Amino acid sequence: MMKYWKKIPPLKSLLALEALSRHRSFSRAADELNVSQSAVSHSILTAESFLGVALVDRTSRPVSLTGAGQAYVATVSRCFRDLVAEAEALQRQKPKNTLTISCNLAVGNYWFLPRLKEFHALHPDLQVNMVTTYQGLASLDDGIDVAIRFGSGNWASASSLHMFDERIIPVASPEYLERNPPIKEPKDLLQHTLLHALSVERSWFDWQQWFEHFGVEIPKTLPGPTFDNHLMMVQYALSGRGIALGWLGTTSDFVRQGQLVEAFDTPVVLQEGQYAAFRDEPDQRVEKFLDWLKDLLERD
Repeated sequence: MMKYWKKIPPLKSLLALEALSRHRSFSRAADELNVSQSAVSHSILTAESFLGVALVDRTSRPVSLTGAGQAYVATVSRCFRDLVAEAEALQRQKPKNTLTISCNLAVGNYWFLPRLKEFHALHPDLQVNMVTTYQGLASLDDGIDVAIRFGSGNWASASSLHMFDERIIPVASPEYLERNPPIKEPKDLLQHTLLHALSVERSWFDWQQWFEHFGVEIPKTLPGPTFDNHLMMVQYALSGRGIALGWLGTTSDFVRQGQLVEAFDTPVVLQEGQYAAFRDEPDQRVEKFLDWLKDLLERD
């Protein structure tokens, strides 16, 4: 059997190349994919390294593809169109009693799933399918009925329900705080084990931004281990191994239950928040979910 994944560049590199070919701009391609401009550039470099040829002429303005890049992206685009056509055909066969919801891995695991059993109890005839992602956001064009997204609430061809504003605050287990020096001001955190999570999303808020917010000068390299997703970082904090930057959508339940403690008393309130995005004319299935979600948010 052919192992296709060994013969082609990573999927995110192909998506970045296809978007760049249409927009001829790294920044606009990044906007479409909801990742940083550097992430798009890195994905393109990965594809070029994999294939052994230059795909993009970076000296031209606007950005253009090389001859090899144009030929390759033509094939990539054709394959994507075929995949979309087949996916749409399958989606038309989707049973009417299913609802597909997407969200990032951490919010899905820590905020959404613990609350979903209530929806199941109210609507046992409606099956909920979950699609989670490490990076970026699933599109409503990908067979998704409702997408839990972080942002401003303004997305093309979609309506949205504001769930809650996000706030960032350092959190740690009670055991960790008991055996380590007290934290009285932001700079004290530099003496602690800081837990880091990588993300290509431009909306991500990291320790560097947190210290900058409070006017703290930081060393070139901050202490502490790094994880490739927020979920693993929170689990490490729960095990008492360091301090994580807690988001309301991922750590509030642990704080409420006493498993984590807010290590500093002043949160950073972000301008953006969590939203439920859906098509402009939702059907009955989506309306049932949104009615339940509105009621939940009023009580939660």
